[in-house]
Amino acid sequence: MAGDFEPMKFMSKVENLGGIARKNRFAVEITPPSTLNSTVQAGTINFLAKTVSMPARSFGSTTYRSGGRFALSVPYETTYEPVGITMLNTADHAPRRFWSEWFDHIQGTHGRVGSYNMQYYKKFTGSIKISYYREEDLLQIPGVGYEIILHDAWPSTLSAIELGWENDDLSEFDIDVTYSRWTGTGGAIPNTRANPHTS
Repeated sequence: MAGDFEPMKFMSKVENLGGIARKNRFAVEITPPSTLNSTVQAGTINFLAKTVSMPARSFGSTTYRSGGRFALSVPYETTYEPVGITMLNTADHAPRRFWSEWFDHIQGTHGRVGSYNMQYYKKFTGSIKISYYREEDLLQIPGVGYEIILHDAWPSTLSAIELGWENDDLSEFDIDVTYSRWTGTGGAIPNTRANPHTS
């Protein structure tokens, strides 16, 4: 057992699993609701997603007691935390306008959509696809890569952009995306039996 941690054996086992995944090989594909009339097409800003978090999943639990003698923690529901996306902003503020218009689609608070009424749920949700690439994906080898889809997704938080005379950093902002569930597919290693995952 101790021999499993020898460098050569360790690296061999890692390579059999496709190597260690790197966090900078990803892409984000935003699919807004079909009823959203935005002045910015999502496909023109997808590549400006600077960072994104892979979704988390946990169980809400309660304590079950039997005769007062012992207690068990048992799950009763699945909970999902919002996914954070950091977007680079551009000089024409296209990314910012896109997300702001999605917010206005959910609840109009000014201008032509200033009714303050909430849109129907199915009319303001879309989806977000996060593709996690391996190095081989760049060579277009089939059967590799891992994709996460956030279903019934909608933006729940749009962060501020802090400006300052002394600050010449790139302009960026954060979006929190809420969703009903997520599914994952792919991840198979070339020349091995396909093993799709669903969560």
